[in-house]
Amino acid sequence: MVRLSPVAAIAGCLAVSPAASAGDLEWRAALGGQVDADPHGIADVGVRSGDLSAELLTDTIDLRFQPRGDHGRAWVAARLATFAAGLFISPWSDGAPDPSAALRSSYGGVEAGVLRYLPRGFYTGVQGSARYQVFAALSDTDVAVPPGRPVGDADLVLGWWTAEAQAWSRAGVDAWIEPGDGGRLAPHVHLQAAVNPAWPIGPLFELRAGAARHQDAVTRTRLGGLNPYVVPVAGAAWAEWWVEDYVATRIGLGGRIPVNGAELRLAGFSDAACADGIVSSRPAGPWAIGFGGQARLAKGRTHGELIVGHAPWIERQEGVGRTSLFLEIAVDWGRGTRLWQAAP
Repeated sequence: MVRLSPVAAIAGCLAVSPAASAGDLEWRAALGGQVDADPHGIADVGVRSGDLSAELLTDTIDLRFQPRGDHGRAWVAARLATFAAGLFISPWSDGAPDPSAALRSSYGGVEAGVLRYLPRGFYTGVQGSARYQVFAALSDTDVAVPPGRPVGDADLVLGWWTAEAQAWSRAGVDAWIEPGDGGRLAPHVHLQAAVNPAWPIGPLFELRAGAARHQDAVTRTRLGGLNPYVVPVAGAAWAEWWVEDYVATRIGLGGRIPVNGAELRLAGFSDAACADGIVSSRPAGPWAIGFGGQARLAKGRTHGELIVGHAPWIERQEGVGRTSLFLEIAVDWGRGTRLWQAAP
C-alpha cells in the first residue's frame, strides 16, 4: 500500500530532527489496523543510516536515498509493492464489500524529487515516479483482469510549514500506456491544510481537496476510513470510494494532558466529504458525514493511538455497519531500545 503522497511524508519530515549521521543506525516500527466490515492491518518496520533507509510498509519494500541540507532536500527511491497496491484487494460497491471485483495488484518502480526551503516556512519543488503495475485474480474475482501497464506521474509542489499549521499542494499529471490503446494523460491538483495548535485545549482543523480529469481505478484518490493511507472519513470503510473530485474537512476540538512524563491527546471531531460516487441519505447527494473521537498517548519515541468513528447516513446494505475503529502502536525513528526517550 502507498500512503497518500510522498510530498506529505517529506513535508512532515521538516518537523523532525536531522537524519542520523553516517554510521548511526536508527529504526522504527508500527503495528495497527482498521476494524470495519472489511478490516485491514498495518505492519511497518524500517532502518536507516545517514541518508539511506530501507522500510517494509506492510506489503511494500521502500529503499530510499534522501540527502538533506540547510536549504532543502532531495530523494530517490525504489519501491516494490507485492499484493495490495491501490487497495484493489478490497473494493466496495453500493455500501458493501465487493469481493467479485477484488484484484491482487503489484508494482515495481522508482520515484524521485527535490524540495527547496524558502523564507518564512515555505518550500517548493518537483517530484515524479514511474512504475510497472500488474494485476491478478483472487479467489472470488468475477471481473476481467486488466493487463499490466506502465504508470507515471509528475508534480510541481508548493507548501508551507510551521509547528502548528501546515499546507501543501501539488499539481501535475498522471500518465499510463494501455496495451493496444496508446498513452493516456490525466491532470490533477491536490491541496491539504491542517491547523492543530499545541494548546492545552484548542481547535482541530484539516482540509483535503482535489480535482482531476480522465482518471481510472489506478490513479483515482482513495477516500474513506481512519488510517494514514486515505483521505479520512470517520465511520466509512478503508478506501470505500475511489474518486476524481473531492473536498473533505475535519473540524473538532482537542486537548493535551501530561501523564507521568507522557502526553495524552484527546479529540472529538466531525468529518464531512463531498465526492463523486458517495451516496448518503442525509444530506441527500454525494456527501458523507462522520463523527469520531481520538485518544493518543505518547512518551519519547513511542505512541499508541485509538480512533473511533461513526457515519450514520452513508449508504449501507443490510448487515453492514457504519462504524470503524483504528488502532496503532508505533515507535518513531531512533537508536537502541530506549523507547520512552525522545530521539536526540
